[in-house]
Amino acid sequence: MKLPDGWIEHPVMRSGQKVAFFMVNGNEIHCARHENFKGCWFPRHQFLDIAHGLINSFGCVITKVRSENSQGHRFVRRLGFYRLSDDGQNTHYRAERLNHARL
Repeated sequence: MKLPDGWIEHPVMRSGQKVAFFMVNGNEIHCARHENFKGCWFPRHQFLDIAHGLINSFGCVITKVRSENSQGHRFVRRLGFYRLSDDGQNTHYRAERLNHARL
């Protein structure tokens, strides 16, 4: 998958294969799992390293979750994001610090 201009990919590897990735553009971060991969894929340490770098550089990190994705909303709130707005399709989140609770 080719990312749009300005986005940087941080692959998540399992047994030598890319199973997921983080996408970063400025202080915005998103993650995605390849749909054919089943199992644990989210590397908490990798996410925290990337997100802390964004917070150190920009003062905050932002993301968005599709409005109907209730699991995604619970997930980003557990990480320490709080709701900024909803545009009807996506809910926008922001964090100035992250929770270190077990995911």
